[in-house]
Amino acid sequence: MALQTGYFPGCSLKTIDRAYDLSTRIVARDLGIDLVEVEDYSCCGAGELKGEGIRSHFLPARNLSHLLQQGQNEVVVSCNVCYHELSRTAYNFGLGGETANAIQNLLEAAEEKPLTEKPSVRNTLEYLTDVVGLDEIKAHVKRPLTGLRVAPYYGCLYHRPGDMLSSIQIAGEDPERPHFMHDLLEAIGATVVEHPAETLCCGGKNLLSDERVSGRLTGRILSQAKGSGADVLSLMCPKCAGGLDALQFRAINAVGEGARLPVMYYTQLVGLAFGHSPRELYIGDMESDALELVNRFLSGAKMANV
Repeated sequence: MALQTGYFPGCSLKTIDRAYDLSTRIVARDLGIDLVEVEDYSCCGAGELKGEGIRSHFLPARNLSHLLQQGQNEVVVSCNVCYHELSRTAYNFGLGGETANAIQNLLEAAEEKPLTEKPSVRNTLEYLTDVVGLDEIKAHVKRPLTGLRVAPYYGCLYHRPGDMLSSIQIAGEDPERPHFMHDLLEAIGATVVEHPAETLCCGGKNLLSDERVSGRLTGRILSQAKGSGADVLSLMCPKCAGGLDALQFRAINAVGEGARLPVMYYTQLVGLAFGHSPRELYIGDMESDALELVNRFLSGAKMANV
C-alpha cells in the first residue's frame, strides 16, 4: 500500500510525548504511509480557543495554509486537541461568507498565504481504520496481542462536535458511542474491555489549575477501566496522557489504588503487534509501569489485573 498525506505533530509530540509521535511514524512506515510533516508549523492554537472570537482561528489557519503550500490538501493529526482546533477552523472556513473572509484577513495581516481551499483534517485513528483499513492492519500483525486486556479511551474531543470532524462526517464514526479504537485493538488481537468512562473528559484543562479536580476525573476513568478487567488503558491524546499517565499518582491519591493502571498510546500497541520492540516504541517513556506490563506480556507471563 502506498499512501501520502500531510502530518501535523503539534507541540507535545515533539517533546514530552515523543513516544506517540515516534510510534505513529513507525506504524505509518510499516503500512506504507508517507507522512509529510507540515513545514514551519506552530502550536495549533488551543490556548487561544477562549480568546476573542475570530482571532482564535489564526494559528490553525496558518498551519493549514502551510499544508496547502506544500501541495497537500489533507492532514492527519494524532493529538485530539490539535485535531479539534484544525478541524474547527477548516469547518468554519468551509462555511464561506464573513467567517471565511475574516480568517483570510487574519492571514493577510500576518503576511501569511491565504487558504485556497478547505483542507481535509483527519484523525490518525480514523485514517488507520477507514483509509488504510482493518484488513491491511491485520495483514501486518506479527505478534498478536492475544490475552492482553485493553480498555480503549477516546477522551472528549475525538468525536465532539460531530459536525466538524472527519471521524464523523467522512468515516461514519458513531458520535454517541465511538468504536474505531475498539475495532483497531481487536484487529491486532487484543481483548477489548469496554467500560463506562471511554469518552469522559479527563479534566485536562484542570491539570495545572486544580489538582484536586484533575485527580478525581482521571481517577474515575482509570478505576472504571481497571474495575472492568483491563490490564492497560489505550489512549489517543497527549493532553489526556498528562493526567492519566504522567500524573497518575494524583488519581491514586484521589480515589485509591483502583486507579493504578498502566497506560499506553494505541499506536504503541499496534507497533507491538507489528513486531517492534518496547525500546523502538519508547514504551519506557510512559510513567505508569507500561514497560513492566509489556515485558511480562512478552515473556509469556499470565496477565493479572491487580
